[in-house]
Amino acid sequence: MRGVKEVIVTSDSTGENYSAAVWDPTTASLLSTYKHASALGFHTLQLLGDSYLLAADAMKPSLHLWPLNSQNTVPNLHLSTPAKVTALASTPNGSYLAAGLKEKISVWQVCTGRLLATLAEHFQTVTCLVFNSDGTVFASGGEDGLIFLWSLAQVATGQTSPMQSFTVHSRAIKDLYFGKFGLKGRLCSVSADCTAKIFDACIGKVLLNVPCDAPLLSVTMDIIESRLFLGTANGKIIQINLHDPPRSIERFASTDQDNEKSVINAHDGGVVTLSVSVDCKTLVSGGTDGMVHIWDIPAREIIKTIKHKGPIVSAFFAKSLDNFRTRTLKPSVNVRPLQRTSDDSSQNAHIHVALKDDNITTLLNPDLYFSNQTAIASSSENDSEKLKTALKEIENLKSVNAALYQYSVKNLLSKASIE
Repeated sequence: MRGVKEVIVTSDSTGENYSAAVWDPTTASLLSTYKHASALGFHTLQLLGDSYLLAADAMKPSLHLWPLNSQNTVPNLHLSTPAKVTALASTPNGSYLAAGLKEKISVWQVCTGRLLATLAEHFQTVTCLVFNSDGTVFASGGEDGLIFLWSLAQVATGQTSPMQSFTVHSRAIKDLYFGKFGLKGRLCSVSADCTAKIFDACIGKVLLNVPCDAPLLSVTMDIIESRLFLGTANGKIIQINLHDPPRSIERFASTDQDNEKSVINAHDGGVVTLSVSVDCKTLVSGGTDGMVHIWDIPAREIIKTIKHKGPIVSAFFAKSLDNFRTRTLKPSVNVRPLQRTSDDSSQNAHIHVALKDDNITTLLNPDLYFSNQTAIASSSENDSEKLKTALKEIENLKSVNAALYQYSVKNLLSKASIE
C-alpha cells in the first residue's frame, strides 16, 4: 500500500470471504481484508476518523468495528443498537455518529457512547444519511421521499427540529451526496421517481432538477463540483457537465444509446454506488451484478474490474491512511458502547474531547475549564481576588499606553516643527 495516495474500500451482500476489503485503484490488487463479521448493510460501510472501519450488520441490530490495520473486529466492544440500522454516517473526524433506525435517527457521541438525540421527522424508513465535509450538518433521506438537513450543534444541545426540509421527491430517496466545500457544498439527491436534484443547503433552494427516463439509484460529483454522475437501475451511468449550457433550473437526462458523450454502459444490473477520485480522473462504480468497475473518466473506459461474490453494497475512494499499514494502531478516536436510551441526567456532563498526538491531560484539563456549582461556590473568594488583580493590571496597562501615546505625539510634533 506504500506510495498509494488513495484506496478503494468495498463490500458485497454475501460477506462470504470477508466483510470488507481495501484495493489498490491502479492495479486492482487486494491490500487488506476485514473478516469475522456477517454481511454488511447497504451503504453503511465507512471510515471512522483515521483509525477504524465501521459498518452496520445487514441482519442484526449491531455495528461492526475494525482497526484499520487488523482483519479482526475490536475485541470486547459490543456496539448494539435499538433496531437494525438502515443508514449510517459519521463526522469526518469520527467524533459523532448518526444511524437510521427504521423511521427514526439516533445521534451518538462516539467517545462516550452518549445518545445525544433521537430525531423523528420521517414517516417511513430512513434510507440515506450523509455528513458534509466539515461535519457541521448532515442530511437524511427516507422512503417517504423527504429530505431533511440537520445541524449537529443544534441536535447535540437538544434541538430536534431540522434546519431545512425538502419535499421535492415523490418516491423513496435512494442516495445522497454532499459536496466538499463545507456549508457551501452542494447537496445532491436521487430518487426512485426518476429525478435527481441539486440543492443549496444553506438557503434551502433547488438549484437543478434533472428528470431522467430511468429510476436512479446512486449519485456523486467530482471534488470541484463540475460534473454530476448518476447511476441508473438499468445499469447505465449518466455524466452531466454542470458548466455546460443551457443553465436553466431543469435539465433532462437520457439513457439513450445514441447519447454517447454522457452515457456509459456500466453494469448488467443497477448501479448502486459511485465515487470519484480526488484528482477527478477516476470513477468507481458498484453494481448489483457483483462488479466494481474502475473507470478513466476522460476516456470513458474501464481500467480495472474487481469481481465480488454478490451484489455490491459499498464501494468508494478513501485516503490511503498510515493506519492501514501500521503495526501498532494509535487511534485518534475513542469508541465506547452506545447508549440505547437517552440519559437526561447527562445533559450537564462534560463534553469529552480527544486530540491526536497531544497531551490531553495538560491541554484539556476539565478542572481548569469546567466546574460544578459546588466548586464555584467554594472558590468564589479566590475568584474575587483574581478579578481584582486582573482589573488592577488593566488600569496599569491603560496608564502605560496613555504615556506612550503622549510621548509619541510630542516627539512627532517636535520633529515636524523643526523641519
